Amino acid sequence: MSTTLSIEEVERLGYYDFMGYLGVPFFNIGGHTSIDRIAEMCYIGAGTKVLEIGCGTGGNACYLAEKYGCSVIGIDIAEHMIKQATKKAEERSLSDRVSFRVGNAYNLELPDDAFDAVITIFVSQFLDPAKAFPGFHRVLKSGGYLGVNEMYRAENVPQEATTLVDACVKTFCELTELPFTLRTPATWSRSFESAGFANISLEEHPNENESPYSEGVIEEFGGWGKFASTIWRVIVYGLRSGKIRKRYASLGGAKKTLLRDKETSKYIGYVLGTGTK
Repeated sequence: MSTTLSIEEVERLGYYDFMGYLGVPFFNIGGHTSIDRIAEMCYIGAGTKVLEIGCGTGGNACYLAEKYGCSVIGIDIAEHMIKQATKKAEERSLSDRVSFRVGNAYNLELPDDAFDAVITIFVSQFLDPAKAFPGFHRVLKSGGYLGVNEMYRAENVPQEATTLVDACVKTFCELTELPFTLRTPATWSRSFESAGFANISLEEHPNENESPYSEGVIEEFGGWGKFASTIWRVIVYGLRSGKIRKRYASLGGAKKTLLRDKETSKYIGYVLGTGTK
């Protein structure tokens, strides 16, 4: 980034702007395997027009454009994320097919019937589907697909595990300053139905069967050099700021509980869901 912020300015950044400023990409739990499955379920291919809601630093959008030949517009509320995403598309020579802009999932400034697919990847869990999904429906062409790759909690979770999961949910809400919600698969399905989607399909993938973040980590950072540089910046900011160290610790603890803890991970996972307009 060309602009260097003071430690005080960095501390004031929201969570996603903070990660965007550091250049930390976001990794969905299923890795590229889940992205490929969403592409398959939404029939994404050459010439498909895709809108990604909550594009982060652009890794998923660039991956889809490179592998499937589609065009992608990505929107995100975090300005620093959009800056990093735009830079990534330029570095991969994808600017002719991939573009990014600051935008609000609840107020899409996009025309009706414009996209073949709308996707969210670990983003709709921070949204109210009752408010967001109708807008996704509006910008889709007739027969177009909404595809989501989002976390879920099982229908019946023992009280001890529920207490641990609820504490993690609270942590994510506090860190992101967004209403993070772990919905059941049935609730995800009803969210599609309520927004007018048809032909709803939902797949469940428990975290205990997954290897989180193992695919394409170095590639998403942009190579070993950028990976090392980013990790160094993360360490330096952590050493310089107690507030930032607390962020790291809280996030690490919550992720460990949801993704790897034997008492909880079998009740938590991600759903791959689709519906048609």
